[in-house]
Amino acid sequence: MERQWSGRTDGGTRMQRWLIAILRCTDVRVIYFFMAFAIPFYMIFNRQGYKAMRDFFVRRGDRGLRIVWHIYRNHFVFGEIIIDRFAVYAGRKFQFDNDGKEQIDDCFSKPGGLLMLSSHTGNYELAGCTLISGDKRVHALVYAGETEAIMENRDRVLGSHSTVMIPVQSDMSHIFMMNAAIDEGDAVSMPADRLFGSSKSFSCSFMGSDAKLPAGPFIFASQKELPVFAVFVMKKRATRYHLIVRRVDDANSAAETSLRSRAAMLARNYASILENVVEQYPYQWFNYYDFWQDN
Repeated sequence: MERQWSGRTDGGTRMQRWLIAILRCTDVRVIYFFMAFAIPFYMIFNRQGYKAMRDFFVRRGDRGLRIVWHIYRNHFVFGEIIIDRFAVYAGRKFQFDNDGKEQIDDCFSKPGGLLMLSSHTGNYELAGCTLISGDKRVHALVYAGETEAIMENRDRVLGSHSTVMIPVQSDMSHIFMMNAAIDEGDAVSMPADRLFGSSKSFSCSFMGSDAKLPAGPFIFASQKELPVFAVFVMKKRATRYHLIVRRVDDANSAAETSLRSRAAMLARNYASILENVVEQYPYQWFNYYDFWQDN
């Protein structure tokens, strides 16, 4: 089934450049205020996203008109996070409360590559502003169809923090770039919560039902025998985020003798970590399609 969201941020290049210019001299909270009035119209016309979030909150035990308020808050936080990304492009700074960062800092200081797994929750792009290593570069897998304004500013801002963009290509050349990065002892960052371009998956328990996670990230980690971290950057207040880092591989996954069994256990571990974070920040779940059925 066709996905509701392809990965491209709304708005054209000109509008996005205007937003960056405005944010150079305007507090993000001013933009949040005006955005609040547009959210109801977005909820009305984005029916598939509305239905997906309604089903999500029903799974969490919510009922009645309260769900409409929850969906509004989810869409509002999503809008805040998009604005925050452009604020970073405009030179704005955010503060971070670190939870588990020392684990990945320790791995950054040692030889060998590592894998960082992201998800469509929170504001993962801001991880590039705080997970910085003088010894390794982070090679981040990104959607290649973004606008020129976003690609240029990503390269400029994240590149200054030793992050290298790897656009996903139809010829699969990004796979060779990922392998080269690990062979050089660098870090690779990639999403692990959506099937995209491949039907290979692992079925994992997530919020009381089976959901399919893409097999690729976990098989890649197993083949390369990499330390694996789940990284989340969750919004707390207007200018403050909560950086959460959790180790995905453990003694049990290391004890698995077959590559596929080891990868499947990594996927289950990741699903459990993701579920805990989503329960903590339910308004920052941004998979606007039927995650359980379509995934």
